[in-house]
Amino acid sequence: METDNRNYFARMTELLARKKVLLAEMLELTRDQTDAIDEKSLDRLQKLIEEKQKRIDEIDKLDVEFAVCMKRLKAAVGVKELSELDASRFPGARELKLATAEVLSLVEEISGAEKVNSAKSKELLDELGRQVRRLNQAKKLNNAYNRQDAGGAPSFFLDKKK
Repeated sequence: METDNRNYFARMTELLARKKVLLAEMLELTRDQTDAIDEKSLDRLQKLIEEKQKRIDEIDKLDVEFAVCMKRLKAAVGVKELSELDASRFPGARELKLATAEVLSLVEEISGAEKVNSAKSKELLDELGRQVRRLNQAKKLNNAYNRQDAGGAPSFFLDKKK
């Protein structure tokens, strides 16, 4: 049973290390998104979002496996929360807690950058909306002044009063 616990700690720490790498990549992509928004480069922004989604999908898979290991570990050692684990009693608990803290730190950093990007994206979207409205108004004006008559024949107004 002791070996199983060590295996759970080792596997969970390994999963967190992989997640940390993916989160670091996501943080870099998020910072690149900020630049793309500032440059108003929608194509680049779309590509960055797609790359980020790939990382998110990989992280989701890691999280599923981590949750399974965590559930089994909690049952094996008889705790409800990982924070209840005594690092002196369980080898690997300290490393797991440190890895968890590092991952949470990265998540907070990404979250902060995402909030900034969200605000900037809203501004960009509003600006693009204003441009589209101006183009539509210009198009209506242009159509009104350059309107072709449907029949093609000139119309005449006749004054029948004398």
